[in-house]
Amino acid sequence: MSLMEQQLNRQRQALDELWARGLSGASLLRQHSRLADRFIADCFTGFADGQMISQVAVVALGGYGREELFPFSDIDLMILFRPAVRDRIAGLADAILYPLWDTGYEIGHGVRTVEESLQQAGDDFIFRVALLDARLLAGSEEVFGELTEAYQHDFVDGRRHDFIRNLNRFNDERRSRFGSHGYLLEPNIKESKGGLRDVQSLLWAAKVVFGITSFAGIVDAGFLLQSEAERFLAAYDMLVRIRNRLHYLSGRKNDQLYFEQQEAMADAFGYQADQVKVSVERFMRDVYGHLRVVTVFSDRFFDHVGEVLGLDDRHDGPADRVVEKGIEIRGKRVHLVARDAELAGKPHLLMRVFLAAARFGVPLHHRSKMTITRHLGLITPKLRGSPRMARPFLTILSTPDALPILEVMLDTGLLGMYLPEFARIDSLAQHDVYHIYTVDHHSLQALDELHRVVEEQPDIAALIGCRSPFYLAALLHDIGKNSGRDHSEYGAELAATIGGRLGLSDKEIDLLVFLVRYHLFIPENALRRDLEDRNFIKRCAETIRDGERLAMLYLLSVADSRATGPSAWSDWKATLMHDLYRKVATYLAHSDEEIDVTAMVDQQYEEGVVWLRQQVDQLAAAETGLQMAVGDLAADYLCSFTPGTVLSHLCLHRDRYQIIRQKSLLLAEEAGDHWSVLVMSFDQPGLLAKICGVMTLNNLSVVNAQIFTWPDGTVVDMIDVRPTDDFTFAECDWQDINRQLDLAVNHRLGLSGRLSKKLSTTTGRRLELAGSHEYRVEVENESSDDFTIVEVHAADLPGQLYRITQTLADLGINIHKAFIATEVGQLIDVFYVLDKRGHRIEDPQRRESLSDTVLQALGRP
Repeated sequence: MSLMEQQLNRQRQALDELWARGLSGASLLRQHSRLADRFIADCFTGFADGQMISQVAVVALGGYGREELFPFSDIDLMILFRPAVRDRIAGLADAILYPLWDTGYEIGHGVRTVEESLQQAGDDFIFRVALLDARLLAGSEEVFGELTEAYQHDFVDGRRHDFIRNLNRFNDERRSRFGSHGYLLEPNIKESKGGLRDVQSLLWAAKVVFGITSFAGIVDAGFLLQSEAERFLAAYDMLVRIRNRLHYLSGRKNDQLYFEQQEAMADAFGYQADQVKVSVERFMRDVYGHLRVVTVFSDRFFDHVGEVLGLDDRHDGPADRVVEKGIEIRGKRVHLVARDAELAGKPHLLMRVFLAAARFGVPLHHRSKMTITRHLGLITPKLRGSPRMARPFLTILSTPDALPILEVMLDTGLLGMYLPEFARIDSLAQHDVYHIYTVDHHSLQALDELHRVVEEQPDIAALIGCRSPFYLAALLHDIGKNSGRDHSEYGAELAATIGGRLGLSDKEIDLLVFLVRYHLFIPENALRRDLEDRNFIKRCAETIRDGERLAMLYLLSVADSRATGPSAWSDWKATLMHDLYRKVATYLAHSDEEIDVTAMVDQQYEEGVVWLRQQVDQLAAAETGLQMAVGDLAADYLCSFTPGTVLSHLCLHRDRYQIIRQKSLLLAEEAGDHWSVLVMSFDQPGLLAKICGVMTLNNLSVVNAQIFTWPDGTVVDMIDVRPTDDFTFAECDWQDINRQLDLAVNHRLGLSGRLSKKLSTTTGRRLELAGSHEYRVEVENESSDDFTIVEVHAADLPGQLYRITQTLADLGINIHKAFIATEVGQLIDVFYVLDKRGHRIEDPQRRESLSDTVLQALGRP
């Protein structure tokens, strides 16, 4: 390595030290860029003679051209030359590029004439916008000037429309790939909506359309108010600092703020936890806030550009008209045309302009958005209680496809000003891998999903008479978050206040409070409780009380789950939730009749079981030698499978009887997003633990389990698993897994030792994030008349289910039913258990000891 290269590396290390001491933002980028500038200029002058200096220009492009060279970003270079020196240009390129590579830089480069550069720009839009940021580093100003002049003539003058259309298409494709919201769990600081690329796009558009080359020029032209410009620049600077640190933290070019890195980033920026939020949630809330600021202002700027250039391609839409005094539709946009004095006298127009947008299906004009933000001070406590604000607001909520309207209401600040309680969850991050949006945006998504669910399930929706509290509940269901209390309970208190302020009737407020208080009731109970327990269904019905409330709660629950993210919704979850709805609805349908509803439901259940037995009996008539009588099979087992599946179990029991009685039988099949595994064996303490342990040894995560024991001691377990590594069903050696299970059930595998060794290695561990999972064990007898229920909340780490089930076995606890709800990193498992004498655990001290022991097994005292 040459002395010059050594010096550059020392200077870059010095920058690293400055970063460690706090230098960040644009200052670090400029210093880093200037280090590279000097090095490249020295390489050029060290090789070039007089002729080359007059015939060649070394040009920085893209981010490097803007003097925004991030720690591990590529250096984009172009060596621009005249044809007269073509035969010598390769040597010059080597003299510049090789030393840069030797010092560790990643280089994006091109060696072209002016004509070749223009041809490349015509074919490649990315290169075309990179040339907008071109900066001469060394060589001929004349050659560089030829390029910039020709570029202006070929791609800017008279071609603004084409440039903006291409830029809009580029931005749409980018946002589609990297995230169309700045509220995503793992935003890309450069490419996601609201990221640094949006800032660059804004500057490119300003330069091409208006000839503006700086932020100051944008403010001077009136596109941003001075206060808005300060917020925009602060957001931009913070995003630059975040991307800087993200590069250093990753040790490479990485612009995605991955979930696993967010805690370290929060620490790097000095965020600390408070009594309500962990530090990473406070950090991410600010990140989302900065992304939103950039999104709002850049989108508004592009709206203005589109208007100036006449780029609205929509051919449909309402004709120009006066909607009401102060609100008009012009050019397929809603305009708030009321003057300041008129708005002061009629501040409800700030809400009614959104109603007009919802009614006519057209967006607000960008200047109207600015007007709304400028007049937020008109939203006084008295106005918040005005029916003239409440009526249009509730109408907007009940309008399908209102999501874009509500997003603008949120972005302009009106929603948070009108509902101060909602402002508490503005940009609020949820540091888990379950929610893909911030709380505020999730709430808007839930309302949008609710309209879709109503359309998809009209029979259930027809049971709902009061629609205002129904849709308002979707918006407010998470309003209690960020309080340090149970968010459902606190949210219900806030909802009561909001409902009263909006003028809802007592009945409507009661419905609103109920929906917010119990919005998690159906998904939690559907996934964690035995839906064949008629007494449990009765208690659910007593909580919900009537069919309208049940219909509201069910549809809201579906919408909430779907809005949370794809990982929070599945066919399995949908089936369980609908099953709970159907069972409770049956109970409530007869609750007003003068009959014993519990007895009637029991009778219907028994009739269903009798019918199932008859179906299995008919199928079994063609079989001989079955070892188990259909009449001896338990009702809950029969209700859990189709008659054909029950018969297949009976035939396996007959055909593989000796194997099942002495070892185990394991059969697996693909089942959509998981693999379904049937295990048949003989009953013994800790069998479920052995099954879970063997699955963990083979990099399979148990996500659901149905456990049944026949009267002769045959265990029939259905286990749903997913691979923890990237391998396919066909690549899984199921025969060897069966062999391992045989050894385990006969105490010849050394399962605990093997698991301990596996889980102590780096490949067996999974990163657990602080604050992202709760650890809790509840042991109670209230939810079931026949069993004690053990409910375990923990991080979904490898071997976790084995630790729980083995601990229960060690304590002499027999698991009779298990509901494994392992979703997106959070394990919530429920076990219906009895002690070794077949009794519930009645002693409170013993239940507490059981809870403590399970927590200790999970590493949580």
